[in-house]
Amino acid sequence: MYLIHRTRIATADAINAALADLGLNGSLALILETLYELGETSAAELARRCLVTRQALTAPLNDLQARGLVHRPDSATSIRVRPTALTAEGRELTKTARRRVRKAERASIASFGSDELAELRTLLTRYAETWEELALTSAPPRPAGVARDYERVSLVRSKAGN
Repeated sequence: MYLIHRTRIATADAINAALADLGLNGSLALILETLYELGETSAAELARRCLVTRQALTAPLNDLQARGLVHRPDSATSIRVRPTALTAEGRELTKTARRRVRKAERASIASFGSDELAELRTLLTRYAETWEELALTSAPPRPAGVARDYERVSLVRSKAGN
């Protein structure tokens, strides 16, 4: 587990460094990326897709809105269902951030040969699937229609073609 944690921390540090001059960090980039993939959506759905609470999303969304990167109309009937969408500037910044993240991802695997990379993908997939199975068999049943966090992530990634 230590190696997975170490990799997660190093990945976050590298992504934050790659995005710093854009005024973004990994968390803000994830919000922008999720909006880019979903289009206009409620803060509640955005929070679910980013694996945070709606309350934890409030300050970052306020920051992104103040910077003109997202739009949330004041006229919505309820702040809870107020739709959030990228502005044109937000879409352009997201495209730039995506290119930088892809560049960092390519750099992170550049030292691997094709066979090593295939083996790494196979092992990590099996590792993730094992944890997903443990989550399914260890947790009490969920109500119909309520997805687990990893199922939401898988859905977003499958829609993004990853």
